[in-house]
Amino acid sequence: MSTIANHTGIEKVTYGVTDLDQAKAFWTDFGLAPVENANGHAEFAAQNGASVEIRQADDPELAPPVGADVDATAREVVFGVESQADIDALEANLSADRDVRKDADGSIHTVDPVGFGLGFRVKQAKAVQAPELEVNIPGRPMRVNRRAEQVAKASPFEISHIVYTTDDLENHKEFYADRLGFKLTDAYPGRGYFLRGSAAHNHHNLFLLDPGVGKRGFHHLAFEVGTIHELFGGGNNMTRQGWDTMIGPGRHPISSCYFWYFKNPCGGAAEYDFDSDVVDDGWEAHDWESTPENFAEWCLGEGMGEALLHQTIQRG
Repeated sequence: MSTIANHTGIEKVTYGVTDLDQAKAFWTDFGLAPVENANGHAEFAAQNGASVEIRQADDPELAPPVGADVDATAREVVFGVESQADIDALEANLSADRDVRKDADGSIHTVDPVGFGLGFRVKQAKAVQAPELEVNIPGRPMRVNRRAEQVAKASPFEISHIVYTTDDLENHKEFYADRLGFKLTDAYPGRGYFLRGSAAHNHHNLFLLDPGVGKRGFHHLAFEVGTIHELFGGGNNMTRQGWDTMIGPGRHPISSCYFWYFKNPCGGAAEYDFDSDVVDDGWEAHDWESTPENFAEWCLGEGMGEALLHQTIQRG
């Protein structure tokens, strides 16, 4: 049974944490805006309204944890769709073989085959536009007699993607792509799949990766910023505040973006992205060898926590 729904991208990610105050400090320093702080949980938003929610790890309303990081890790991602008709189609599909809860606002919640909470709601995130980036190129200057912008901290525009590790890659890719209608944008054949929502234009909203270690878990959540100055300003601010780099800054050949990842006390990492590929149905997916060079053409900082993703999945 397959459903073609108009998925618009990530609306909300919920974490279970053991230290709520530390989690609040992290997302404040990262540049998200507080929107709620009550009843034992807190919520922070990017500029387009997509949000991160943090709850105590033992909150009974949370989906169960996945993998070894049972104390602090992502528990659920909610994707937007264009209409309630999309929600109804997804509900009918998902109800065929799993429990589905429907909230008063019409959103639905279930658990995906990786084990993570999965929700859908009619899109609430709004369109945003970053300022024009003024750069000086030989023969084509855009900034004359003026210094370049300096940014003290980041203010991310949107949540671009989430990454899960899996030990059952093909079945989990089938669930999202063939059953729910997410679109493949690039792949490490047999090792990882980059997928976007069918009505989204991010290079990917979901990356499913098999590092070859027989485990499932959450890896990182990524946020798009408006300029390269903001990526460096945000990264420098996080460093000043005492948060540890996981890897970066650097640049990915796949998706083209500049990046900087920070170790996240809520679990996994949080990534700043800038200049990511924007795609539509004219994009041609490519199969890539799983090499360190295809993970990052250059980067600074520490290894990817898993030794640059197990030296990018043990060089294929």
